Amino acid sequence: MARSKCPTCEYHEFEAVPVTTKTGQKFCLIQCVACGTVVGALDEVKITNVIRNAEKKLSKFLENLNRKVGIVCNRKNLDS
Repeated sequence: MARSKCPTCEYHEFEAVPVTTKTGQKFCLIQCVACGTVVGALDEVKITNVIRNAEKKLSKFLENLNRKVGIVCNRKNLDS
């Protein structure tokens, strides 16, 4: 997979920086860690939704994983 890089300095790490405009609008700027070049901006509402969706997916994944581990452990106990 290709690795993203900053268009200014070609560094490959980025960070999300919260910003509030004079009118009170909240954004999250995506910027290069090395030089601070802004490569994107997201509305705060979108970021919150992304985090919520990621939490839901992670929770479902962990529930399924725990269920499968339980099944494997039960099988091992029956075989003993």
